[in-house]
Amino acid sequence: MSRSRVNVDYLGLLFRWLHILAAITAVGGAVFARFALLPAAATLGAEPRAALLEAVRMRWSKIVAVAIAFLLISGLFNIVRMERLYVLGKTYHMLFGIKFILAILIFGLASMLAGRGRAAHKLRENARFWLSVNLLMAVLLVCISGVLKDLPHTPKPAAANAATE
Repeated sequence: MSRSRVNVDYLGLLFRWLHILAAITAVGGAVFARFALLPAAATLGAEPRAALLEAVRMRWSKIVAVAIAFLLISGLFNIVRMERLYVLGKTYHMLFGIKFILAILIFGLASMLAGRGRAAHKLRENARFWLSVNLLMAVLLVCISGVLKDLPHTPKPAAANAATE
């Protein structure tokens, strides 16, 4: 009886999972903050609202930092892997460049919204607006990611040979 052999790139799969889970955490937290936390906090008095938002900010800032680190590390791994294994066309590179710029803008805005400085505090005065901007950019980034995933990927000859060995 012949058994079919399935080759699984476990390291590639792990890094893809890390990337997706970090993105879900960051974007999900922003959705929660924008559409649940801020409206609920607005029903509180000034002092309890400030105390609640500061307590959340202190905890959320650590999660944002870890999510950004995972996204940067796994994203770098994933693009290097794609470049090594596939011939990627101009459209792929253009969309990846847009995705990368959006990611940097999202990271910067998320870091500012979770930050401690005077500029961060000033930005949080209009948190609903800036969270909405960040979420809009995140939705665009996720849509671009879906397009990148579906673009044709022609295996490089060396990668094709290594896969058959």
